[in-house]
Amino acid sequence: MIIKALFIIAVITLSLLGYTAYLDRNLDVIEAAKISLTIKAIPVPNQQLAARTTEITEAPSLHWRGGIKISSPHKRFGGLSGLEVSSDGRSLLAVGDKGLWFTGRLNYDLNGNLLSLTNGVLSTMRGPQGQNLIRKKDRDSESIALADNGAIYVSFERDHRILEYSAPLTSTTGSISLPREFTDIASNNRGVEALTWLAGDCLLAIPERTTIATSTQENVIEAYLWHENSWDSLYLEANNNYLPTGLSSTPQGDLLLLEREFSFLGGFKTSLRFFPASEIQTALSMPSYVMRGDILATFEGAQSIDNMEGISSRIGANGETLVYLLSDDNLSFAQDTLLLMFELQKQRKPAGQSTAGCSKNKTAYSAALETKAF
Repeated sequence: MIIKALFIIAVITLSLLGYTAYLDRNLDVIEAAKISLTIKAIPVPNQQLAARTTEITEAPSLHWRGGIKISSPHKRFGGLSGLEVSSDGRSLLAVGDKGLWFTGRLNYDLNGNLLSLTNGVLSTMRGPQGQNLIRKKDRDSESIALADNGAIYVSFERDHRILEYSAPLTSTTGSISLPREFTDIASNNRGVEALTWLAGDCLLAIPERTTIATSTQENVIEAYLWHENSWDSLYLEANNNYLPTGLSSTPQGDLLLLEREFSFLGGFKTSLRFFPASEIQTALSMPSYVMRGDILATFEGAQSIDNMEGISSRIGANGETLVYLLSDDNLSFAQDTLLLMFELQKQRKPAGQSTAGCSKNKTAYSAALETKAF
């Protein structure tokens, strides 16, 4: 009886995989199609405040500001990975595993807490020659970053690359070749998962992969900093078995790194790490320096947390720093698309006053982080 049941389960599983693969080969080209959305409020996640790992005095605390579960009857909705939220908090931009843009309007209650998402739009991404991205190897977009000039950079895996778009739902205007150090060891499904724009006109890219060892320390994640058409390396201390999935630069010049761990027994676990602008500058000045950051919180074992991959931050109406986390449901009925909002409390520096990004020993200001709009 047990063998028969296992056989039936295996047949069903293979059938579902085959059907998914069939759909994957026959993607519709979507030209800025409005889609209906179903929104459901979710409870506060099971947040565990982690013990401080460093003596970073600038590290803020995390405060819940609302969350929603998003679903749609449209067959192409889901699989969202990269996230940007406009500076006024009203517009959401995301990219997904199937080479689609997703935009929507965010709504809040009278206390400024996240309430709903409306006006959802899906559109097929285009490649360097203006072609629709419909081949599986071409369209696995993972992360986005908004530059000072309004350009949007999108990282892809499988065919590892970073494309530049002048605006959402447009054709590409350029591309950035990844460093040889990355492409030589990149696996098919372990590409640049975390991408953000830093003050001083540079792009920080962190791959989702196992750690490397340096001459002074083991278990180090190698990140890549693109500036003036060349790549440099930065190093981050590994966070146990967590792998990077999302990255955001706050208007204060600090970094927020979203990390994920998965096991079949324990499911998904999420960690949010904070790197102050002062530590970033130290890493820029000392090539062998390994940034440690500070773990703000971990999330596990709750219905309101899932496969978190997207992250964005902005300044709220009262000067507070707001952080958004987005989950990738892998287009699976067993997972959800969640959008969570938190407030970073006890931020001490006003926007635009921190040293960060590619500027060494001076203050750098990023207009993109103050005026994010799309």
